[in-house]
Amino acid sequence: MINIILTSMDKYAYLLISIFLSFIWVAIFIKRRDLQRQLIQTSIIGGFAGLIAEHWYFRDYWRPPSLLGTSVISIEDFLFGFFITGIAATIYDSLFMKENNVKEEKKRKRFFGILFILGVISLLIFNTWLGVNSIFVSSFIFLIISVVIIHVRKDLLAKSVISGLLTMLIIIPIYAIIFNIISPDYISKYFLLTSTRLGTTILGNIPLTELLWYFSWGCLAGIGYDFVFGKRK
Repeated sequence: MINIILTSMDKYAYLLISIFLSFIWVAIFIKRRDLQRQLIQTSIIGGFAGLIAEHWYFRDYWRPPSLLGTSVISIEDFLFGFFITGIAATIYDSLFMKENNVKEEKKRKRFFGILFILGVISLLIFNTWLGVNSIFVSSFIFLIISVVIIHVRKDLLAKSVISGLLTMLIIIPIYAIIFNIISPDYISKYFLLTSTRLGTTILGNIPLTELLWYFSWGCLAGIGYDFVFGKRK
């Protein structure tokens, strides 16, 4: 009976991540009216990016159950990308920036677009053609793009690193609750690196690869908006 209940909970574990994240998202939205536009814009972009990214992650990293089935694009992918991106893009500002303390910088939409295209090409080369696991390829692409942005805008260094750390720290208690208590067998069932030397976990069932991904995505998402739209905060 217990096994049946735990198995049924697996279907909702992915959705629960987004539900927990939504509380933080709503808190930022309510607390900082000056960040609402940035929060919404980055969240929408992140939502659609979440749908696209699973094309690679389902192949070699994980195959989770969802409301629409197993290893299929589902509403959870959009919700997760929506909430985690919005949070990563605004968490630093919501904690450390004063309202309306913004100076204008040069906008770099085209430059960021080039970085995005190079990132996709790199993903195709190293993952699709050379077979390097998608979680590592995408994480290092996020970090490399962050380094390039920081090279151009050195004032964004601290914000990038702290955003990455905060994004990673936010997810740890969420994962601990879901994967240690609610669905303790989830990682071993649906993460494809579990039985390999790359499947190391900490604090119970939290994969190190997940923390790497959250840190790298936080580093990039935390500074992408300011870089593209020329904001110095």
